[in-house]
Amino acid sequence: MWKVTLKSLAAHKLRLALTALAVVLGVSFMAGTFVLTDTIKHTFDSLFAQTSAGKDAIVRGISQYTANGPRDSFGGNRPLTPESILTTVRSTPGVAVAEGSVSGQVAVVARTGKALKKNAPTLAFSWSVNRQLSSLSLRSGRGPENDSEIAIDSGTARDQHWKVGDEITVITNDPPKSYTLVGTTGFGKADNLAGATLVSFDTRTAQQVIGKPGYYDQIEVAATRGTTTDQLLSNIGARLPKGFEAVSAASVAAQSAGAVAKNLSFFNTFLLTFALIALFVGAFLIFNTFSILVGQRTRELGLLRAVGASRAQVNRSVLAEALVVGVVGSSLGLVIGIPLAAGLYASLGALGLSLPSSPLQLLPRTVYVSLVTGTVITVLSAVLPARRAAHIPPVAAMRDGGADADTSLRRRAIVGGTVLAAGGLLLGLGLFAKAGIAVVGLGAAVTFVGVAMLAPFIAGPLARGLGSPLRRLSGVSGRLGQENAARNPRRTAATASALMIGLAVVAAIATLGSSATASFNGIFDRSIKSDFVVLASGGRSEFSTAAEAPVRGAPGVVAMSPYRLGSWHDGNATKQVIGIDPVDGPKVLTLNMVSGSSAALSSGEVLIDDKVARARHLKAGDTLEMGFGPTGVQAVLVGGTYKTNQILGNYTVSDQFVADNVTQVRNAALFVKTTSGSPSEQDALTRALSHYPDLEVKTGAQFKALQKSQLNTVLAVVYVLLALSILIALIGVVNTLALSVMERTREIGLLRAIGMQRRQIKRMIRGEAVIVSMIGAVLGLVLGVGLGAAVVSALSSSGLDTLAIPTGTIVVVLIATALFGVGAAVWPARRAARLDVLSAIATS
Repeated sequence: MWKVTLKSLAAHKLRLALTALAVVLGVSFMAGTFVLTDTIKHTFDSLFAQTSAGKDAIVRGISQYTANGPRDSFGGNRPLTPESILTTVRSTPGVAVAEGSVSGQVAVVARTGKALKKNAPTLAFSWSVNRQLSSLSLRSGRGPENDSEIAIDSGTARDQHWKVGDEITVITNDPPKSYTLVGTTGFGKADNLAGATLVSFDTRTAQQVIGKPGYYDQIEVAATRGTTTDQLLSNIGARLPKGFEAVSAASVAAQSAGAVAKNLSFFNTFLLTFALIALFVGAFLIFNTFSILVGQRTRELGLLRAVGASRAQVNRSVLAEALVVGVVGSSLGLVIGIPLAAGLYASLGALGLSLPSSPLQLLPRTVYVSLVTGTVITVLSAVLPARRAAHIPPVAAMRDGGADADTSLRRRAIVGGTVLAAGGLLLGLGLFAKAGIAVVGLGAAVTFVGVAMLAPFIAGPLARGLGSPLRRLSGVSGRLGQENAARNPRRTAATASALMIGLAVVAAIATLGSSATASFNGIFDRSIKSDFVVLASGGRSEFSTAAEAPVRGAPGVVAMSPYRLGSWHDGNATKQVIGIDPVDGPKVLTLNMVSGSSAALSSGEVLIDDKVARARHLKAGDTLEMGFGPTGVQAVLVGGTYKTNQILGNYTVSDQFVADNVTQVRNAALFVKTTSGSPSEQDALTRALSHYPDLEVKTGAQFKALQKSQLNTVLAVVYVLLALSILIALIGVVNTLALSVMERTREIGLLRAIGMQRRQIKRMIRGEAVIVSMIGAVLGLVLGVGLGAAVVSALSSSGLDTLAIPTGTIVVVLIATALFGVGAAVWPARRAARLDVLSAIATS
């Protein structure tokens, strides 16, 4: 039987190669994702290890909120360290040198007069006088020594053609100021930190412009010769006041690298999701291919049974074919995934994530997972066809024709209906019972399987309905293409199902995107009363508070409120609080009070969304325990409750309250109301902010358009990634049509013998491909829009309260799918048209 299996593989090598291609594509994407993310992690591990060289210990505030994991290592979730502790540390036995450090965010003005436009942030650091303790390496010049000097990373300096001695404008917490560039730096061996611009100030200036005078983020320590790290930590720890700790520099470097890895984990999950979608689509292709091959080999398998092969042997033979396809496809996918990862790693520079060259990391986990996943999916997809092959009776060898009789659709209806119901139940649990995104994904997959199982019941009618125009446009060729698609609904449905899944995901995401845009427009209209919104340009999220003064003084401004974001801890849960001006905030943002008064903001009290207040049994006059990393837990009085306003979120305080409880005070936006909201007043605001080129003044319509464009960019990336699953579906259509042509060789020969021309044969095959593709499109779009609508309904309480059907996208998809079908039919149609008439007629 093993020899029979090998001969069968050789006899169908082209079809099986196309099937293996689906596995290759899916596994290569998976392997490439693993290699890419492992390489990025290795790069950051190396970078932070380089920067910890020369340091032995770090003294810092103790975070009370360890549930947030490695994120705490960056200091934003920790109390600041007062300068008095630096004196204590320096006098500790075993300490050779110690320095305090400060870090934060600023904006830099480019040579063009505009703010630097980078996807990565602009980070600011204090310059360490002792080079042993510095995370930055000096590339040219020297470090800053006073409040008029800076150093900048060599990558940015090279891009901007800056050299030592140039004047550069930097926007900090103070008004914009020109600084003299006195040196260029690197981060370890890299030119910068993953594309981020790095600006260095002398320590005293850094405390003033990006931190708080008299405080450091942390203190970095190097030990005297002969003092071990453990001895150093013990000596320092014994002298530190309560609330502070001494930890090894190596462990902090590992935590920092871990924090970056954690922040990038979404990237890994994001890419792996599309790899799994591709493999899921590929499973339908594999199932369909083996089903058709088993059907075509009915006589061959019946003959094997007649000469003594057992059912188990036939079953193992088909599964062995699948195993070979899976192993070969997965192995090729793994090999292709490595250069794919290299290309993705290099392309990250175009996205602003500039990383130093690094050897690709092919871990054993990548090899195991890629090979096992691809092989297991291939074999599992062939289980049902193998079982069907094992049940072919020996008498089938005596029959004419290839295809075995279809089994009853009654059992299929029962099983398919059960699977569909299970998928719907899982979706319901995931969406409405908040069981988690993993349950939603599983529910969607099960639902797709259920729909695919039930698709044969409607494939025939759909084929006849969708094929009606072809009968009128192509005559006999169109009619034959229509009948070919309709007469074998199982095959048509199986082929269309692969396409259905890819398009369903596209339709669901498009529905979510359209609904998010429509919902945001509604939220903006209901939640905001301002005429203009001041935002950071170039993709930055926050900006200097110094911009508030010129905006308040601009002609026509009657009210202005900063919009500040802060994180607080409710036990181990991290939540967001919004800070607004106590007086002008209610004038520019809709604050419909249910109880209490917005005036409570001036007293340092918190206002709470009324739905959240009811759920937590809170009312005006109660106390809410709010924990902040830099300042600890505070008992904050509830000043009132307000009707849901998604812009304000669930918790609102004064802008000063946020400033008092964060390390660096920044604004996310300024909401401005003017006397008339006219274009001239927008121009006046723009002129008032002329010294802040990092800011833009938007009208309400422009703000909405900006949010829509950002969403469209994300959707475009998703569609590009989904193109892989669509490509696999295209391979499935090509494969099925090629097998169908092979199965109908005699039929095509007879059609040619009675006068059908080659171009008519091609037209017939193309028509069949278009119909199959359109069935997949119709099923996918209906299913995807329904799934998207369910997600919108589940998220209605979170602000996604408007369902918008993406009609334009649906029309484009339908047209593209028709063209897709024509393209998929090119090779099978040419093959059918070139069949030798006499040989085809002689085929049994």
